[in-house]
Amino acid sequence: MKAELIDVHENCGKEDFQIPDLFDIVPKGEIAEFEDIMRKIITGIISETSGIATWVYVQKYVKHKTLDEMLQEWQGADQFIIVMDTWFEKLMAE
Repeated sequence: MKAELIDVHENCGKEDFQIPDLFDIVPKGEIAEFEDIMRKIITGIISETSGIATWVYVQKYVKHKTLDEMLQEWQGADQFIIVMDTWFEKLMAE
């Protein structure tokens, strides 16, 4: 399979090269395994971001904390906290 992918990479710009269907190159089991892994990754991302978004909402609207207080409390999620705080401000303004 690796050789076929290298062939595609090296020759795909050539006029007479026929790009094969990936389902012809990659075994169905590997495709299913990849889809399963991606599903788990996406589920994890959604779960984690939902948890952080909920935390920001509670801190902002229930506990009435400022953005600076939230950033000090959870330093590892600072960029996401800023985005969620801004998004909630915009959403509530509408």
